[in-house]
Amino acid sequence: AISNQWITKIKESSTEAYKKIVDENISIQEYHLVSDYLDHSKVWTKSSRVLNKDFTDWFLESDFARHIEITYGKFFISDENNLGWPNIYWRLVRPNKASDIGPLHRDYWFWKLNSHWCYEFLKSKKKYFRLKVWIPIYIEIGLNGLLVEPYSQNRENIKWCGEERHGIRKPLLLTPLNKLNPILLSTKEGNTVIFNDKLIHGGALNKGTKSRVSVEFTLIIEKND
Repeated sequence: AISNQWITKIKESSTEAYKKIVDENISIQEYHLVSDYLDHSKVWTKSSRVLNKDFTDWFLESDFARHIEITYGKFFISDENNLGWPNIYWRLVRPNKASDIGPLHRDYWFWKLNSHWCYEFLKSKKKYFRLKVWIPIYIEIGLNGLLVEPYSQNRENIKWCGEERHGIRKPLLLTPLNKLNPILLSTKEGNTVIFNDKLIHGGALNKGTKSRVSVEFTLIIEKND
């Protein structure tokens, strides 16, 4: 599903890049070899990386989704982009491109700044909690992946503020980086990381030789009293 969406978007955006991919049989892991043919930041907005409704319909019937419900209870996947279906989206991180990764943050901050996300559910006054799901699809262990600070969901000495970026309210970390202790998770392709939405995390600079691909989404889970 990711590869199909990737190649379709490139075909729409750059004839040169698409031709090179087809002629040289370039995979998504080798995307960095053709990325100079297009404007990466404009082409790969978040909305262009959300998987379609057919995929999410399939996913919600999968064994994995059933396992999530058994483990955590009744849930739905957020639609913060207001597309009308769950937002399961992928990231594409080229080698040594700091602009491709997200800075350290708490997802909780995004929700704090964008109270209109999932408004129809939130106005129901139901009790809920959020968990983030992150899945590496193509990764080079020890060279790229997800940075997290263990147990940081419990820290109360983290300073931040909000600002407008790319059309939405986004958080800006104010605590100096030398006051944080993130580690690079050693995750195999296909392994799943599920974490509290107050955990400090972010993308690691890709020090590998291939483009990294990962999938993520937010679970909103009803609390049972």
